[in-house]
Formats: sequence, structure tokens, C-alpha cells
Amino acid sequence: MSLNRKSGRSADSGPPIGSELSAMPPHSKVIGESLLSDSETTKVLLFVSMHCTHCIDLLPHIDAMTQRNPSFSFQLISTGDEEDNRSMVEYFGWEFPVCSLDQGDMEAYFAVTYLPFMILVDESGKVTAKGVVYNADEFEQIVKDYVRHASA
Repeated sequence: MSLNRKSGRSADSGPPIGSELSAMPPHSKVIGESLLSDSETTKVLLFVSMHCTHCIDLLPHIDAMTQRNPSFSFQLISTGDEEDNRSMVEYFGWEFPVCSLDQGDMEAYFAVTYLPFMILVDESGKVTAKGVVYNADEFEQIVKDYVRHASA
């Protein structure tokens, strides 16, 4: 069963459910420590572009997403450069890692072709849910679908 939330081609974005997540490219610039090496928690990777209005609109919702899901570890992967990302971290007061990665690398390493996009990775390192998210409610729906599926 796929836990993709959007129909059409956007549902094909991201790595397959059940697959292991690729490592972050060595040339990526991370503010904070990357979560991909941590296998202790469920991880949420949020992919955004600084040239996408839907992505920019999602940024203020991330605090609500992290507060509603304190057991998850979040990481934002942004097309912004290091300076852009530092400005976002300072402005929003984020305490999770933010990584600079261009859209070509998002696709090459993570198969992400639609933005804003999220990937949920369980403690074993497997992709358990993914989807296009425009706000905290859509994120919560993907999480609820994952929890319901995991409990079944």
C-alpha cells in the first residue's frame, strides 16, 4: 500500500515506500547536524525551493508541524544557499538541521521532483510515507495515514 497523498505524477515523486533513503550528497551544506546518520528516531525530510511560492508559504507552518510531532526529528532540505538558510533559521528560530541542495541533486539523490515534498523515514531507515505538502494539515494527514497503516 502506498501512502502517497497526491494523485498523478506527484505521487511518483520521492523514493519508493519501503526503500532505504540515500545518504546526503557530500557537497551539501548543512546548518546543524544532518539527521540521516541518526537511526534512533522517525525522521521527516522536508524539501523546498526558494523559487516556489508554495514552498515559501509552507515555511511558517513548519513550527506547528514540529510541535505537533515532538517525537519526530525534522530536517529541511532547501535550494537556498547557506546564507539564505541561516537567515531562515534565525528568522523562524528553528532548532533542526537545514541543508542546501539544488533541485537537480534533490532529484538525483532522493527522486524528489515535486515541491514542497516530505519524506517520512522510520527508525530502521526505511521510507514509510511521502507526499506533496502545502501546509501543516496536509502534513498531519500523511502522518495519520502512516500511523493508521503502521497500526493495522
